[in-house]
Amino acid sequence: MKFHVNKPEFNKYLLQTLFAVGVVAITIIADLVSKTAVVNACLESGMSESGTYFRLATVIEGFFYITYTQNTGGAWSLGGDNPAFMTVVIILTFVALAVFMLLLFFPDKRKNLFFIISLSLITGGATGNLVDRLAFGYVRDFLSFYPFGYSFPIFNVADVALVIGVILMVICIILLAFKSEKKDKSEIQAIQDNTEITQEEKADDEK
Repeated sequence: MKFHVNKPEFNKYLLQTLFAVGVVAITIIADLVSKTAVVNACLESGMSESGTYFRLATVIEGFFYITYTQNTGGAWSLGGDNPAFMTVVIILTFVALAVFMLLLFFPDKRKNLFFIISLSLITGGATGNLVDRLAFGYVRDFLSFYPFGYSFPIFNVADVALVIGVILMVICIILLAFKSEKKDKSEIQAIQDNTEITQEEKADDEK
């Protein structure tokens, strides 16, 4: 019964689905195209075919560089020397993507724009990096930052999408929690008001 109660109108669901597919597709395309463009530019600038690290350009001296590198591990290169660990990472990524896509495309009128965009970015980002792992055995990273002189782990467009998606999801959860708490307080207040009215009516009847 709950499914029918929360089932959205078909036109609204169709628009949400097309929007989600569009965000996922744009994220994947932007990620893969940018990686390929950087690799090609590095090769043209003298990097060998087997090169695993190459500083292509300085965007902001001392802060932002385009530096190609191959990440054979997970986040922050964790487990790169452990094939079994990376196999587990790939399997878990498939499972997570299945869950994300189910949540994203399941018809539910309670889903808002924050939720749809966040899950779309997470899905697209995770897919972009998964394609790299399956095709090359590593992820192609190239965005290199040095905030306050600290060498931050090199990342890519897919990673940016994942981080933004997670941030939006956290905001969505906080807003939902706040809305739920506000609703609960309203319901409690309504019950208290009804109780007071009932008690007053009883007192009037006794008189």
